[in-house]
Formats: sequence, structure tokens, C-alpha cells
Amino acid sequence: MSHRRESGAVPPWVIPEPAPRKTLTTSPQTQQSEPRTPSVAGDVRPKRRVSFGEAEETPYIYACGHMGDVPNAGKKKQCLHIIGGEIVNSDCIQKADLLIENGKIISIGKKLDVPRGTGTIDASGLLIMPGGVDIATYIQNEMFDYREEDYTNTTKEAVLGGTTTIVDTVICPRGEYPIDVLCKQKSRTQAAKLWCNVIYRVGLLELNDVILDQMEPLVKQHHVSSFLFFVSSPDAACRPVQAGISPANLKNALHRCRQLGVLALVRNASVPVNQTSKCEQEFPLDAVEEKVHLSILHAAGSANCPILLTSPTGLNSVEETAKSRRRVPPVHAYVSIAPSSLLPSTTNGMQRSSQFLSPLATGDIAAISSDQAGTNHPKGSARLGAIGQRLVAVWEASVPTGWLDASGFVRVVSTNAARYTGQYPNKGRISAGSDADLVLWPSDSLTQPGTGRPALVLLRGMIVAREGKLADSSMNVGPCITIDGIPQDVADPEPLGEVLACEPFPMTVYSVVLATDRLRRRYQASMDNDTWSMGALQNEVNTPAKSTPSAEPSGTKSSTQPTASPTLVTNLQQTPENLSGVRMVHGHRDLHASGFSLSGAQVDDNQPHRSGIRTSQPPGGQSRNPLW
Repeated sequence: MSHRRESGAVPPWVIPEPAPRKTLTTSPQTQQSEPRTPSVAGDVRPKRRVSFGEAEETPYIYACGHMGDVPNAGKKKQCLHIIGGEIVNSDCIQKADLLIENGKIISIGKKLDVPRGTGTIDASGLLIMPGGVDIATYIQNEMFDYREEDYTNTTKEAVLGGTTTIVDTVICPRGEYPIDVLCKQKSRTQAAKLWCNVIYRVGLLELNDVILDQMEPLVKQHHVSSFLFFVSSPDAACRPVQAGISPANLKNALHRCRQLGVLALVRNASVPVNQTSKCEQEFPLDAVEEKVHLSILHAAGSANCPILLTSPTGLNSVEETAKSRRRVPPVHAYVSIAPSSLLPSTTNGMQRSSQFLSPLATGDIAAISSDQAGTNHPKGSARLGAIGQRLVAVWEASVPTGWLDASGFVRVVSTNAARYTGQYPNKGRISAGSDADLVLWPSDSLTQPGTGRPALVLLRGMIVAREGKLADSSMNVGPCITIDGIPQDVADPEPLGEVLACEPFPMTVYSVVLATDRLRRRYQASMDNDTWSMGALQNEVNTPAKSTPSAEPSGTKSSTQPTASPTLVTNLQQTPENLSGVRMVHGHRDLHASGFSLSGAQVDDNQPHRSGIRTSQPPGGQSRNPLW
């Protein structure tokens, strides 16, 4: 051990003492200006009181271990901790805790690091879901009288029912320009109190060159992310409720929407006012709607523009839309319906379930909107309560009956609408970084009909509604906020809604559209209307390979025969003779297009047998060793 000590080695069990840290010398003036306070044993100093929702500030510890000032120390942190609930998203359900800070969800999981003085909500027995997003409302427009009080009450009714974001459609009357109408509506609603978030959309009843030119400033300057087009039938026998845009003009509008990167909503206005016997015989309602619907899908397919069909009256429209998404190339068309379409109907004294429940369960219906409209009637709207009862109506019609689970419910009332508006994942999802717009729902209502309701509604992490009423200090029902186990008084809620700005080309919608563009560029002739099949793509790949050199006299340049048209190739029968040389992209063989047949037929039965085959044998003659 002596040689180790002499060389300066230290045994591993000896812990060296840390060297004393050097302190900066200060001037006498500084020492006098900052007197040192002596510490007295047993001195208990009063700590700073932390009000509800305000986390106590602690020194910030950097990654290197040093302590310093808290970043953004000037801002007060409004924190809230939710424990014991089940978080429901459109793709998963998990039991975890939430930590909310300044209106944002910052952490999800178990045993979170919660600041001192943070309020806690015990959500045991509750489902924590993202706030509802209503994708189609018509609250303010020129055809209805506008009153500031009615607009405020409508947004309040929405948040009481669990809807934290609405998309309000401003309909542009005929003869006016959409920019002027939108600016007028925005100026009128500036003084109104918004209890929920609002997104603006522009609805058009006619199209011309000036309106098409104004669509670009609406998207780039006024942050409009979608347009609504009223389409009417060209048939004159049955007059629509309101004259709309013809399917031919709709194609130009969809091309414009595709260039600007926005979503197009299409509403079929071809509904007869008076269904006379002649009108019913020559132009039935289902036939008129189906004809216009097919023309809308054709226009959307040619423009490759995503569309959302709102409030169809028949099941055929939903089925045709689902078929169009499975075509090659696909048509990006989706369907939204009103909650009233899910109610059971009565026929000959027999109650039957709604025909829209089956496509709702399979995903053919993407969203459910309230279609809440304003009114000029002095007694109020004929659809009073539609926006406030949307979540409850969908839940009672689909979840206890088994058509949807909790994740499917979130998908149709919140997630898909947030995707189409470009607000996902800030809205429509509970994850780190999302807005704290939450709805707490009783989990017992999964199996008990008549008990589904929003028990607690939070907007930006602040409690707004409890049990269908505004959450004030006088209410003692539902989950309460506690700090260290002591219930806290909650101040009266205030309107926290704001107008949200949307950006064009949301990837939640346009990622599949851009993929379809790549598919179209690669297979230029794949424009058939058949459903998806490998044969359609195989014929497209084999079309260039069918060109053979034509027999020409010597001395002239060889040319190739013209390629067969895609229609002619599609009509060919899929026999083993036609599929003998099937090759997929980049030379890979399609293993699904096999020549095997139970009858024993092979793909080379039509080829003559060769008299001999030239082979290569190893030195010494033919080898019969099975190993090689």
C-alpha cells in the first residue's frame, strides 16, 4: 500500500472532502446595502399564501443542478390537478391523472409532480373526455334577426351541454360579397360575450368570378378554413327550398378550394317545397337527392377536394359516399348528420330504430352537428336546445344501446370535427400540449340509459358548468376542488370564449389528399368508377407492356402500336391467359395473381411444349445427388 500512497493513489473507500467554493468579494457599499439577517433557532416565518389555482413559486432547478429564477416568473401559474378519472380519446381509454397549467394540459400519467398549492378534483367514477366541437351552426346571418343577447345565450347553452367550440356559418345573401358580410358579422359580435370558442365559416348561395376571387383573401387574411355551398337540382319541375349552386358551377368552386387548401361543405338544397302528386311521380325526393348527390361526388373526385356532406335525408347518400371512398382513386367525402336523425321513428304504430345508427357504428358517418340556427320569431328558435342537447342526444341514442363505445362517441362529437377544422390535436384530444377543454361524464351511464349528462365542463382549465348550470359558489353538487383536502370556494364563472383562427392545408385532412395526388400522377389512366380491386391496378400496370413492334418492310424505322385504352383493358376477362405475365411495380410479381386452379389448368397450357431443354451439368456427367 506504500507505493500507492507515495504515488498519490486514494483507496476507493476513502471519500474526499469537496473543495470550498470561491465566493465573490463584494464592495463595502454592497455589504452595507444588503444587511445579513441572523437566523434564530425556532424562528418560524410566515409563508406566502397561495390563492386557489395559483401554484407556489419554487426555485427552478436546471439540468446542471444549479438553482435559479423560474422562467417567465412574472406570470402567475394557474394549475389544476384531476385524479381518479378515465381519460377517453378517439383511439384509446386509459386511467390516468391530469395536470393543467395556464389552460394547457402539460402532463398525463400516474404520480405526477404537482406544485404545492394546486387545486385537485377527484374524478372517480367519471369519464374525462375532450370538449365537444359542433361543426355546423347557423346562428348569425342576414336572413335572421341578430340580437347580442341571443348570441350570448346560444354560446352559453352550448357550453352547458358540453360543447366548447362551435363553427358558425355566415351565409352570404345573393347580390352581396362574402368579405363585406363577414366583416359586418364580426363587428356585431365583438361586443357579445362568448361562453365558448367560435370559428367562422362562409356560406355561399351563388358563384361568380368576383366571389371566386374573394375566396383567397378570406382564407389568408380572415382565417376562414371552410366554405359551405348550397347545391340545388337543375330540374325545374320540383323547385328547391332556396335556389342554390348548380353542380356544374360547384366543380369550379371545388377546384378553387383545392388550390387554397380548405374544406368544402356541401348541403343539398334540392328539397321540393310542395310535393304534389306530379312531382312525386316524376321526381321523387330520394331520386332528386340521389341525382344531385352523385353529381357532387363526381365534382369532388375530379377536383380531388375534400368535402363534407351535411344533413342528408336518405340512407342512399351515406352509402354512396362510403363507396366513393373505396374507389381508385378515392373520393375524400364525409358525412355529418343532425342528432334528430338518430331518434327512432314510428311507422304504423310500430317504433323502429333509426336507419343512421348502422353507418354511425361503421364510421360511414363522420360527425354529428346540431344545425342550430338563429330565428326572427319573437318566441325563439323552433330548434331551441339543439346545440345544448347534442351530446346528450347522441349518447343516449348510441352508447347505452351498444352502437358506439365511449371512444366512438368522442370521435363523432369532437375529434373528427376538430380534424376537419384544423384544430386537432389542440381540440378534440386529451394529450400533453392540448387545450384543457374537458367534459367530465358519469361512467355509470355506459350501461344505464337516461343518466348521460355532462357533470362538469372546463374551458381552458377553468370550471364553467356543473350539472347543466353555471358553476358558482352556491352549487354544492358534483366534484369540487380541494387543496390539501380542504374544499375551496369557486368564483363565479366568466365568459372565456374567443374567436379561433384557422390555417389552410390542415394535415389532418390534406395528408390523404396529397397521397391521392401522388397516386394519380403515377397511374394516369386509373380513373374507373369500380370499387377497389387488384385487377384495376394490374390492368393499369400491364397497359404499356401490351405494345408490340409492328411488321414493317425493311429499311424503315420500327414503330410501336398504339396502347389499348383503359376502358378496353378493363373490359377484358380476367383469365389465366390474360394474367400470365402480370408484374407489379418495379418488377415485383403479384403473388395474389397466381396461376393455380383446382381444375389443374396452368398459365402455360396454351404454349407449345419444347422438344428439349439445354442444361449445364457438372464435370463427370449428370449428378443425381439430391443435395445439389
